[in-house]
Amino acid sequence: MTPIHRGGSCGAAIATALLICGCFTGPYEQGYRQRLAEFRGDAEFAVLDRNAEFLADGRVTLRPPRQLLAQQQDEGTKLRARPPFLMQFPGYAFAREASFMAGPSKLPVVLTVGVVPAARQRHAEIEREILEQVRANEAFANAEWQKGRTVEPAADGPATWDVLSLQGSQEFESLTNGNVEYRKWPGSCEIWVSADPKQEFCTVVALRVPADVAENLELPAEQLAALVARTVAIVPPPDAAAEPAVPGP
Repeated sequence: MTPIHRGGSCGAAIATALLICGCFTGPYEQGYRQRLAEFRGDAEFAVLDRNAEFLADGRVTLRPPRQLLAQQQDEGTKLRARPPFLMQFPGYAFAREASFMAGPSKLPVVLTVGVVPAARQRHAEIEREILEQVRANEAFANAEWQKGRTVEPAADGPATWDVLSLQGSQEFESLTNGNVEYRKWPGSCEIWVSADPKQEFCTVVALRVPADVAENLELPAEQLAALVARTVAIVPPPDAAAEPAVPGP
């Protein structure tokens, strides 16, 4: 018996069906790709707080790490609120922290953020002042800025940052057997300064992590600082046209 070959007709039917479906799936596929991109973005930033901090009278926002929930309420005067080698923190806005056990001691991981209007001080001058303070610490006497680190902003924020990656012994406020101690521990400090040439605000992000508790973080310090930097967004000023019109004569 001669076999019946249906390959040609079936193939044509499938191709026709795919062609017809393709005509109708364009908008669906576009929406699907958009949702997929949003999902991937949400997953990428999942280690950050979903609620943004609003700074500079609401003109600047960023998302801190979700593990660092406790916020300093003392205007940053405590040692742990600012790096001890950067107590004159440019435009200090807030500090968030979390503490983790390292043997009998509890050590803090601290994120410190500052915002300076560019009209008041340019980022190059801010970086110069930061570097002078940092180099006064013997452990970081040879510190140098890594210029022009580019990131992909999650919103309308700075894409270019200058970075100080400081590795070495530094003072942390620890809690040991109920007693507060100030002593040096191995650790890292990532200082990121937004460096877009036409930015309205200069944002300073510093993340300090004792080496003994670094494994408790969801990401290494450098990656976590970069992720926070990517969430910095500049909010447009209120629309002057929205203000009520002045009645005419």
